[in-house]
Amino acid sequence: MMAITTYEFIYLLPLLILGSAIVILIFFLLFNRISTQQTAMLAIFCLLLSLVSSTCIGYKIISGSDNDALILTNLAQNVDEVTDKPTEVTDDINDAATNEQMLPEMHTVELPPSMLNDGASIEDDIVRNKNVILTLFTIDGYGALYTSLILFLSIIVSTLAATWFKNEATHHDLFYLMVLFSALGATTLIYSSHLISFFIGMELLSIMIVGLVGYQYTQKYSLEAAIKYMVLSVISTSFLLMGIAFYYAATGELTFSGLSYQLSTLSSPSILLLLGVCLMLVGIGFKLSYVPFQLWLPDVYQGAPTCVCLLLNTIGKIAIFCAVARLFLLAPIVNNETIRIIMTIMAFCSIIWGNVFSITQHKIKRLLAYSSIAHLGYLLIALIAVQYQVLALETIGVYLIGYMLANICVLGVISLESCSNAKEDHDNDVDLYGLFWRRPIIALAMGIGLLSLAGLPLTVGFIGRFSLILLGVTAELWLLVGTVVIVSAFSLYFYLRLVIILFIKPDNMIKTNLTNTNISIFAKFKQIGINEVFIVGSALFIVFCGVYPKWLFNLVSIAQYLTPQ
Repeated sequence: MMAITTYEFIYLLPLLILGSAIVILIFFLLFNRISTQQTAMLAIFCLLLSLVSSTCIGYKIISGSDNDALILTNLAQNVDEVTDKPTEVTDDINDAATNEQMLPEMHTVELPPSMLNDGASIEDDIVRNKNVILTLFTIDGYGALYTSLILFLSIIVSTLAATWFKNEATHHDLFYLMVLFSALGATTLIYSSHLISFFIGMELLSIMIVGLVGYQYTQKYSLEAAIKYMVLSVISTSFLLMGIAFYYAATGELTFSGLSYQLSTLSSPSILLLLGVCLMLVGIGFKLSYVPFQLWLPDVYQGAPTCVCLLLNTIGKIAIFCAVARLFLLAPIVNNETIRIIMTIMAFCSIIWGNVFSITQHKIKRLLAYSSIAHLGYLLIALIAVQYQVLALETIGVYLIGYMLANICVLGVISLESCSNAKEDHDNDVDLYGLFWRRPIIALAMGIGLLSLAGLPLTVGFIGRFSLILLGVTAELWLLVGTVVIVSAFSLYFYLRLVIILFIKPDNMIKTNLTNTNISIFAKFKQIGINEVFIVGSALFIVFCGVYPKWLFNLVSIAQYLTPQ
């Protein structure tokens, strides 16, 4: 196992800050009781500090620094030594491939086997990979980008929860502690390049979501939702562990690069290896709620607080999907025809199921639950077409960022309209009637978020949907492309229905004169707080990225993933 130097230690700073914040918060909870507001401020400050460190690390990785140049110079010298004797290195690798006892040690080779084919590819990788590789984590631009998004979302969830708890005098310190734990688990997932760190991050995130879903147990359906998620989470964990066990038994490896080497060098992967990959897909399918593992999702969304729904719908989905995308980008899993057919069927059924059942929903949270099934089905197309690596990576990034911003707009408004001491959140469509006439600014923001989820032009949702269709056409996935085009037009009904509801003027609204109206509008502007800023800012980004998406594509394209050694 490689030792972690001081230089590499700095790149784990976001994880260290979150861990330190958790320890400090536990200390305060045990020995020095503090108020809910103070706990919220401490959690938000630590999340903000971690976000700043992650952003700085991402900038350092992408732009390069003196230390990076030194590392790349040393690596280039090693590459020159290797490429001077290509025959000898190739013979060593071939001997190792024929000797089962040496397979577990393949990941300790100076360069990955796929990089030993030609000198040009090695030099290109050296120029591109200005990153640090550890045993359990790969610190690269890809991880820094999505870690920053996760931390930003955690800050929004914390601020929304502070508003949601405003009418209660009881302490809610544990809520923010679980938010910090979930951010730590999500960050671990995104940086993971080893199945051990992948499993730890996923379970840490899942356990915290169980606690957050059932946190406000006095609300209707809360305990039922927590129990359902807990039971199905245990089932998915069992499948995932069994798949990891089969994979290890077949390869003797637990690294993503080890799976990449096995699948790329073996002419016909063993049945045990394919069975392990399929069982891992079942466990991941439960977490991402793909058909036929989606039945738990609407009930869990309905019973959870709205701010927790935002966490589950964004942080929970984005972190797991990014970790799976890194695995698929490194290992040619979909090159196997059986796995490719299984994933195509899952994507097709998820898209159809999510959109069809969204039509009859009158609760916004249940509608977004079914909608998330469809959107994750759309993203599965990018994993199936993952051999077009750059295009797939850009498509995933643009779509996830658009999906995140739209959920902030929609669920953020519902959270502001609700409170913790009510039996359930105000997520019925009748609760939104005439919202524009009561709170025009956030109603406009929510409308923009719904239009982005529908994939209408001039929104970032349209850009993501168009990129996805383009990727599907490039990969010749005609069935899935046709399904996306037809269902996207079909889904306009339930999204536009909610947009229209926002702007319906209630019959009992009393007409006022111009002076009173101006005073009322001025008073509404004075009520804008930090949550409204986040919601309106997300709506503005949706429109800006829909009109001028070039900078977003540039951001995603420079945040490249790194092939572990």
